[in-house]
Amino acid sequence: MTTRKEPAALARSEGRVELRYRQREAISSLAHLYQRGCGRVRFPTVDHAEYPEAVLINTAGGLTGGDHMSYQVTLEAGAGLTISGQAAEKIYRSIGSTAVIEAEMHVAAGAVLEWLPQETILFDNSRLRRMNKVNLEKGSRLLALEATLFGRTAHGETLRSASVRDGWKIWRDGKLLWFDNFALEGDIHGQSQRRAVLDGAKGMATILIADDQAESYLEVARNLCRECDGRAAATCRDELLILRLLAESGYELRKSLARILNGMRSELAGHPVALPKVWENQ
Repeated sequence: MTTRKEPAALARSEGRVELRYRQREAISSLAHLYQRGCGRVRFPTVDHAEYPEAVLINTAGGLTGGDHMSYQVTLEAGAGLTISGQAAEKIYRSIGSTAVIEAEMHVAAGAVLEWLPQETILFDNSRLRRMNKVNLEKGSRLLALEATLFGRTAHGETLRSASVRDGWKIWRDGKLLWFDNFALEGDIHGQSQRRAVLDGAKGMATILIADDQAESYLEVARNLCRECDGRAAATCRDELLILRLLAESGYELRKSLARILNGMRSELAGHPVALPKVWENQ
């Protein structure tokens, strides 16, 4: 009598990073660090930077169905931090399950958080669910970015089918300030041709600036959008400045993002500010 063998479970990647920063004698310093699985973080030495930098790393080299990556970032009152990613996050083909990326950020009064990961690249038949949740206290500031490429445009690839759900929830003093949920399923290539969706673009990005004086930066943001190679626009609601970008290639998207980030970060700081190291080195 032969015993039927169950199929071996596929190995899944799981990673988590926790960061807490506090302000001590006018210097933002690391107060807590936790790393697990494929989630890692490095702290490059930066000269004349506005805030210390933390670079997130996925040692698995990408995510596929069933993988899970989570981040928790806490800034105590008055602290400042710039977070970026070592490389573009790649979402590979899935045989059914969904890759999940979750980030929870808590920004206390007077603190400043810059969330500036590099692009996320979707491969054919990939599945991604991403949600960023941010809790802001009075007088804090958030500059956040998420960018997505639909296929490796530099290799001439066309993304035909995939599933993506990409969301934001931002609260200010417990009140919901922003809720956004972008979702495409199935024939992404066909859907993305629709004018109300992506109008044929191969890449998109959202930049968010939550600040008490957000409206005062609107004209600067619109001027920067006009200088972009792709299509970009900016608007403001309540204390949130929202910029949307569409591009025909990864190169065009990154070039536009670098221009806008450089301009807006300098405007917010009140003086010229260099891009984070990982953005400068690309």
